[in-house]
Amino acid sequence: MTLSHIALQNLRRRPGKTILLFLTFAFIVATISSLTILAWGMQKQLQESLANYGANVVISPRAEHLTLSYGGLSVSGVEYEVKKLEAEVVEKITQLLGKEVIIGPKVIGLKASPRQDYMIIGLDFGQELKMKPWWTIEGKQPEDEQVVLGFQVAKGLQLGVGDTLDLGERKLPIVGVMAETGGSEDQGVFTTIKTARNLLGIVSEWSLIELNAANPAQVVANLKPELPMANVTEVTQLVEGAKEKVERFNSFSYTISWTMGLIGALVVIVTLAGNVNARLRELGVLRAIGFRRAHILTVLGLEAALTSLTGSFFGYLFGMLIPLGLGPFLGYKDIVFAPQPGLGMGLVFASLLVGLGAIIYPGWRVLKMDLQEALKYS
Repeated sequence: MTLSHIALQNLRRRPGKTILLFLTFAFIVATISSLTILAWGMQKQLQESLANYGANVVISPRAEHLTLSYGGLSVSGVEYEVKKLEAEVVEKITQLLGKEVIIGPKVIGLKASPRQDYMIIGLDFGQELKMKPWWTIEGKQPEDEQVVLGFQVAKGLQLGVGDTLDLGERKLPIVGVMAETGGSEDQGVFTTIKTARNLLGIVSEWSLIELNAANPAQVVANLKPELPMANVTEVTQLVEGAKEKVERFNSFSYTISWTMGLIGALVVIVTLAGNVNARLRELGVLRAIGFRRAHILTVLGLEAALTSLTGSFFGYLFGMLIPLGLGPFLGYKDIVFAPQPGLGMGLVFASLLVGLGAIIYPGWRVLKMDLQEALKYS
């Protein structure tokens, strides 16, 4: 019988303690790997969102609650709400900035239909593709009374180029389908500005204006005083809240990972030391029948290695799946299954070191203990 067979038999004879060690390694590794993978995924998604946005300045309507002063008296509680940008805003931006920026005005709104509500997006495709050259359309750009479907809309409706989109009182031909972007574009129905105005009943105002400028910070500084009734925001400012959220989660995940790692290591050390102490008589008998001290240490090491390797391996596999469920809960719906072999190998190797390291002291005691003294333990 080999030493490895003896180690396996020992693990089988103590299922309770073996399962406890297995679950300890699995739980700790699953926690660390899931938090780390989720943190990496959130950071990657944030970077991609910023890099792929295209526009670097966004102008949107402002809704404010104002306190008016009239005749020296303060009149509070007056609501003044602006839902659309005035038609003249685009002309004013052009006059102020000239041709140094790409201007992408949009008309956006929900259109109810018998089948579902659609997000209608009216835009100038020529300008839009200058800002977002990665947009790919299967088919062609829409003309008036034609539409291009976002990827998810086309997939959900099972419609494609040549089909017709039923909007109730209007049925518009589908001349293109957007390639998947992973962004909100996938949920939109694109058309010309004129057609969007007709569908949504928006006469001349704008829902949103995006700009691409060489110096976005300077553009924001120039436009804010000229457009007091609009929010003029640099895209980096838009993602600042998301960036802070990611940084807080990163800090949280690192803290939890280190804490769980230390607690797990202590649990393993105490458990393995207790196992060895409880088996002193058994180990003494092995020495009495001819086992060398090196053989006993090898058996103990194999038991620790088998438990740590299997527990950490299955813990890592489970940890890779957790972000798929936890990501959407935290508002990151695009977190995908992303194996991290380097992380997995590192965690498994660290678990092995903890398992082997945990038997150094109790193993040293076995080596130093007199045979007769070991046989006295019951």
